[in-house]
Amino acid sequence: MDENIIEILSSYAKIVDRELERFIPRRVDERGIEEFLGKPMYRYEAKSICEGILKPFWDLLDRGGKRWRPALMLMAYEALGGEIEDIAPLTVIPEAIHNGTLAVDDVEDRSEFRRGKPCIHRIYGEDIAINMGNTMYYLPILILEKLGIDRDKRLRILEEYVKTMVKLSFGQGMDIAWHRGLVEEVDEEQYLEMTLLKTGALAGFSVEIAAIMAGASREVEENLKKFAELVAVAFQIQDDVLNVIGDEAKYGKEIGGDIKEGKRTLMVIHALKKLPETDAKRLDEILNMQTEDRSLIKEAIDLLKKSGSIEYAKEVSRRLAEEAMESLKKAIPDPVKRRKLELLAKFLITREY
Repeated sequence: MDENIIEILSSYAKIVDRELERFIPRRVDERGIEEFLGKPMYRYEAKSICEGILKPFWDLLDRGGKRWRPALMLMAYEALGGEIEDIAPLTVIPEAIHNGTLAVDDVEDRSEFRRGKPCIHRIYGEDIAINMGNTMYYLPILILEKLGIDRDKRLRILEEYVKTMVKLSFGQGMDIAWHRGLVEEVDEEQYLEMTLLKTGALAGFSVEIAAIMAGASREVEENLKKFAELVAVAFQIQDDVLNVIGDEAKYGKEIGGDIKEGKRTLMVIHALKKLPETDAKRLDEILNMQTEDRSLIKEAIDLLKKSGSIEYAKEVSRRLAEEAMESLKKAIPDPVKRRKLELLAKFLITREY
């Protein structure tokens, strides 16, 4: 089953990459910039756009990535009776935004590696990484006008886009405040809501675009959105688990990076409640150090294991996946039509990379 979904994802990724190349080229000249911004009042300078935005963007994209958010969009549109090619250009929107957030998040989190290579800011500098990321928050939305999409549908997508971007920023703001120690205590429900905003919002927006373009009812749209958001939260919990017990060669990021950054993951929140007081204080102490000392990071991971928090996180992820499936069944009653979405959901929450 996993092999099937990997093949399916690979076929969708080719479509997404084709559209990315089409709408966000690897290089532009002055005329290419005009296609984005219109005629200049004076004169554009194209090399800086190529070197400072497009090159680092494509560096990140060329490293791989699952492209699962645009795949969600394509699968949802298919399940609603649409043809993939009719919506393919819009897959650029979630994928460009997602990669933009990765570049900026890695600066904010002081991360070292992304997809098996040094983070974009480690290669090009923080200023370029931040500006490239910010550009990708907005640039893909210009596609809506280029495609000549129906005005009502375009306005709905723009409305949901603005809400999504605010949610992403609020979720990231919560995450940063927590690992910087600006909030003394965080509970499980607050963690889940933060993750829903930071990770779930873009997945939800991806299927909203599909539903809007397919002319689906608001009820179907809301159920699809809930499915995608819950799957994304389960995906993030699994990512947090892999960050402490995964295979670094497969994972593509530094094992223990969340410990180094002092992140309050679901495992940490659970462990701080379940561990004996001395152990809980020690775990909190290590997290507050935001240390790069591998022995201390290992000590923290051992405490998470001792508390049973890793298994607890996996169980929460499974529970969220079951809830997601119930929403999917309401949105897409036909089991044949929803099969790919079910396969993708299972893959995302059981993956090892």
